Amino acid sequence: MNSSSQAYVGTAKRTFGQAIVHLLENRYSILGSRGVLELIAQDVTDLAEQFFPEQEYVRPGWMVFTGVKATGHKAYPGQSGADHELVTLHWPVLTDDDRQALSTLPPGQAGRQARRTLLRTRIARIVEYGWQHPEGPVLLTLADLGVMLGLTTVQVSQLLKEARKATGKQLLTKGYYFDQGMRPTHKGPIIALYEAGHDEADIAQRTGHESKSVGHYIRDYERVKLLLKSRSTSDRITYLTGLQPNVVRAYTTMVYQHHPDWRSEQNVSLAQT
Repeated sequence: MNSSSQAYVGTAKRTFGQAIVHLLENRYSILGSRGVLELIAQDVTDLAEQFFPEQEYVRPGWMVFTGVKATGHKAYPGQSGADHELVTLHWPVLTDDDRQALSTLPPGQAGRQARRTLLRTRIARIVEYGWQHPEGPVLLTLADLGVMLGLTTVQVSQLLKEARKATGKQLLTKGYYFDQGMRPTHKGPIIALYEAGHDEADIAQRTGHESKSVGHYIRDYERVKLLLKSRSTSDRITYLTGLQPNVVRAYTTMVYQHHPDWRSEQNVSLAQT
């Protein structure tokens, strides 16, 4: 154990279970096997969770934070977070397992890598918790996650990218779900599944989106695809569809990814005009 890990040892021991063990040993003078005392403590912890639902208290390391409910429709320009339905939850920001992992970090590069892996795990857990919550799905922004974990939005974005690759899960944030920002986000996986022959219901289940949203993306994609097939320019497609230029560019890229021969046909057509 290195010196930086040692700093977290005390934090790792400040749990409800350890408090029960301390009570049994000191107040009730039960000095049996430490393993047995820890099993008793776990049973008491389980009973407390059963009889005191999480709405009634906030566990140590958890955070009360307000997110946005996933409604299935895209945000309109100028819409703020407060314009969505808001849901306040208790989020599992720092768990007993996290504290234990921090207290046993190895020294040097291995420790730094382990810390990064732990951050990825925590971010994935927080995002998944909101998505699976009975009052949700509840979404957070990159900034929300940054505030929770003391990270910049750039750091959160990179860690989320790594977590998605490691877990194979979508791990949807607010901007990702509502398709905010300039880059195509979940359109790519949705269109890839569509081009592979999956129906809307299957795509919705696989990607964690409502069928209505999936259908919207597919229809826009097909409109762009049809106009590209007729050799329309990007400006004309933007005008005819009413889509933003960056959205047209994103769909155009996807069309050429799935139909690379169309690009050469388009180039031949332009050369002949």
